[in-house]
Amino acid sequence: MPKKDWKDNSVEQIFTKENLYPKTKIKTVLDVACGLSFKSQYIDAEIRLGVDIYRPYLEKIETDNPYAVINADVMQLSSLFLPRSFDLVLLLDILEHLEKEDALQLLDMAENIASKAVILETPKGYVPQNIDIWGHGGHSYQTHRCGWEPHEFIDRGYNVLLRDYKMCDVKRHTEIDVDPNIIFIDAIKCFD
Repeated sequence: MPKKDWKDNSVEQIFTKENLYPKTKIKTVLDVACGLSFKSQYIDAEIRLGVDIYRPYLEKIETDNPYAVINADVMQLSSLFLPRSFDLVLLLDILEHLEKEDALQLLDMAENIASKAVILETPKGYVPQNIDIWGHGGHSYQTHRCGWEPHEFIDRGYNVLLRDYKMCDVKRHTEIDVDPNIIFIDAIKCFD
């Protein structure tokens, strides 16, 4: 995903336009599986903390905003953070990289850690990928393992938005040509 889109279509902007973003000031953000994109940099917050399992991505983060990162497996979030310890928890472009059971467990952990909201973004349906499109050797972490439909988040109490999106037209799979035109699911669950 190009950086221009991260900035022009930040989740804060997407949900503010729809009057779904939390009304109270977001001070702390946990950016789960932040990778090198560190999309929380485009959210107005005082403290941004990223967690990612793949250290080479963390070493390549480019941002002018202050931040901190933890090199850890996101499946350990509940042992790293106390309930309600962050205003906002972001799950952007991570759920599709996990087996469905693990992704559901990650959603549970995020909902427990967030005090104001959880925001997620994932492709609608299954989009094949088994290549690290960033070129940093993280193929196993970039592999897509599941797909999602809007009702799966609606059933959990999320407000769901769908948007057309064109991914970078790069090779994403070793054996399959992948259409770069997808639909993104952007979803938010507020607690305040």
